[in-house]
Amino acid sequence: FGSRPTSPRSYHLLHPSSVPCPRRLLCEAMAKSKNHTGNNQVYKNHRNGIKKTRRPKKMSMQGMNCKFVRNQAFAKRGMQCTPEEKEERLKAQKEAQKKMEEKKVTERAERLKELEEGAKATKK
Repeated sequence: FGSRPTSPRSYHLLHPSSVPCPRRLLCEAMAKSKNHTGNNQVYKNHRNGIKKTRRPKKMSMQGMNCKFVRNQAFAKRGMQCTPEEKEERLKAQKEAQKKMEEKKVTERAERLKELEEGAKATKK
């Protein structure tokens, strides 16, 4: 037992780290003082250049209300039509616009009449 053990199994028995030390601070390695450095990072970042992020062509639907997204997809499909249908839709839209303009004009004329009558009534 007096000679040094040669087998790796019994090596740990006589290794200095396995021997208990009365002064724990002296036996262990000193604490690390440097945790981080940005020494070479700027150089590495600028090697390929710092680029702006690319803007997406389409807005992401992630996080949106899924009911809304589904409805939007169906609405887009419903808007697809042939050129003839598109012309018909434009004609109908222009006619509706004309009707609304006429309605506005008549309503405004009626309102002006009411205001004039009200002004005459207050003067008398």
